[in-house]
Amino acid sequence: MKKLIFTFLTIFTVCSFLACQHKEQQQTENHILGLTKQQKKEQKTTFAIETVKDSVSKKVGKIVCTSTISIDFPTKGNPYLLNSIREWIIDWTYANDTIPIDDYNAIMKDYNANSMKEMADMAQEREADGIDIPDEIEMGYSQEMKIKKIYENDLFVTYCVTTYGYLGGAHGSATGWGTTFRKSDGKVLDHIFRNDKITDVQQMITNELQKDFNVNSWEELKEQLFVDEYASYVPMPQGDPYIVNDSIVFSYQQYEIGAYAIGMPGAKIAINDLRKMLAPSFLKILKPNSTK
Repeated sequence: MKKLIFTFLTIFTVCSFLACQHKEQQQTENHILGLTKQQKKEQKTTFAIETVKDSVSKKVGKIVCTSTISIDFPTKGNPYLLNSIREWIIDWTYANDTIPIDDYNAIMKDYNANSMKEMADMAQEREADGIDIPDEIEMGYSQEMKIKKIYENDLFVTYCVTTYGYLGGAHGSATGWGTTFRKSDGKVLDHIFRNDKITDVQQMITNELQKDFNVNSWEELKEQLFVDEYASYVPMPQGDPYIVNDSIVFSYQQYEIGAYAIGMPGAKIAINDLRKMLAPSFLKILKPNSTK
């Protein structure tokens, strides 16, 4: 009997010691890794950027070539979010795969080097083709890219990449694309709407465009756009919609649905007005009773 009691006490003591040791170890890990509830929340929602810029200019014959890039580069936050945005930046700048995704200087220099080569080649081709440029006229080629953070809250970060290029001709060309990232894990929000509600979303975009174009009907709007004559509403944009404030933005590129003169039309619709059309997976991300 004494032997059993001794054995029980020994086991109890060992277990208690191990439990205390595990608790102390867990507390130490929490302290080191920042795993308290508050710290976890801060890790998921904290986000910081550094705005960086690089520009290069060179004269090729009579043509001055200029390439410029500016980036709101993510420097602090959830590592999954940082990696996702940095990889997205790499994709947009077509940076060399060997460049580390956290080296923004190398990313910018690589973009400008490729851009300058493209413009220099075109300038040399122009000269080789014998296209004369009067001495008193100095023609310039330019390419510019801006990658900016345009919105952030506790749940999302939205970036926009805009480009402008002039390579001769009557006018330059521009693009503008937005992307929203989930802050908790860096996931790109690319499935916002229910598949069976897409036509309803298109109808709402059409209604907003009618207001912007100051017309009273779809038929009037259609006369100003490049859309099928039998269409009942505008198509969804080529780019994914993105979040700004309490709204979802739909942006079209130059020539996507209209002539150069109308620029890059778009629509901004409140999330609450689209709530019945939102995909269940997206609704779960939103805070209860909130659109922000």
